[in-house]
Amino acid sequence: MSDIENRRERLFAKMKENSAALFFAGTPKLRSEDETYPFVSNRHFYYLSNIEQENSVLLFVKGISEKKIYLFIDDFSELKEKWTGKRLTVTEARNLSRIQNVYLNDSFESMLSLALTNKNNQYGKIDTLYLDLSPELKIKESYSTQEFEQFILSEYPFIKTINVYPMVTELRMIKSSEEIGEVLNAINGTNNGIGQLISVIKPGVVEKELADTFEFFGRKHGFRELSFPSIVASGKNATCLHYPSQNDSLKENDLILFDIGYKSHGYSADISRTFPVNGIFTGLAKEVYQAVLNCNKAVIEYVRAEMTLAQLQEFARNFLKKECVKIGILGEDEDVIKYYYHNVSHHLGLDTHDCSDREKPLENGNIITVEPGLYLVDKGIGVRIEDNILISNGRGECLSKGIVKEIKDIERLFKTRF
Repeated sequence: MSDIENRRERLFAKMKENSAALFFAGTPKLRSEDETYPFVSNRHFYYLSNIEQENSVLLFVKGISEKKIYLFIDDFSELKEKWTGKRLTVTEARNLSRIQNVYLNDSFESMLSLALTNKNNQYGKIDTLYLDLSPELKIKESYSTQEFEQFILSEYPFIKTINVYPMVTELRMIKSSEEIGEVLNAINGTNNGIGQLISVIKPGVVEKELADTFEFFGRKHGFRELSFPSIVASGKNATCLHYPSQNDSLKENDLILFDIGYKSHGYSADISRTFPVNGIFTGLAKEVYQAVLNCNKAVIEYVRAEMTLAQLQEFARNFLKKECVKIGILGEDEDVIKYYYHNVSHHLGLDTHDCSDREKPLENGNIITVEPGLYLVDKGIGVRIEDNILISNGRGECLSKGIVKEIKDIERLFKTRF
């Protein structure tokens, strides 16, 4: 059984007998006038189908002794292909999804009605319909799955609806070996991109140039998609967690913070590194960097299965508080939130901040980030060091351990780069 088929079997195992489940890829969102944002399939839909095409629908039907999956896609349109590119054929959709029952969208409503009203006697009486009720999931431009739920309840009053979002989230939190491989590939590509960045960092370079360098390098080497818009922030700008403008030039004695990553077949890397523009850590910036690095390594060593993300955050806060007191930037009675004001971890996968239950204890197969930081606005110093961690054999395995972060290694790289 392939990875994608195994995911669907795991979902079937969670569904009640005599139930159905619907997943919508979604529709492009209008940006302005006749322009839309780049389309991305709903991640639950993609996780179960491997299809990245708007207006597509998945239907699961589970009877007492039979299970069926149906995929519905848009029909071929010569005019649409001339404007927006090639559409999947039925055969292509079959091969991508490994679903045999692929139909065109014009048959969706009749086949859904057939399944829910049991007119073909193929299943027991369907009494439950699982729907992804995420508020922003649009089936049409102004029609959400929540509105579709109301239609179902009025047309099929014997049907009970259940939000399937938490069920699929639980599946997505545990990564298969294939998914782990994709994240690793994204991390390795990101590592190479960071190497390219190090080769061009120097005073006078504009932050935006470095963001463009990273994106272009990825495209050139097969990584066509960023995990998120790159954060490239030098000096005081690095104290803004999601610094957006990237218009400043690098200065000789500043640090520069990168929060970047490529995607591999939809799976994200999420890496933060902080470097000295002139290649040498000095003074307070060096002390702050070492404090964050100490915390980063301590959290990675600390993490275990059965812990929660809240426990990791508490550990990181306490660790950073002690480091700040030690280097003299925080008093014993001061709160570290003055310099550290975000969480140390989130799940990682098809989304950079992957769907998860943050209260759920960690399990083998989870991939999380570890990203402590310190941000001294008045000193113009911002440091974040972020790695991607697989929970394996009950402990944390650093998937991004090959990406340089020790002071001596960074300084050596800068010294020998030309």
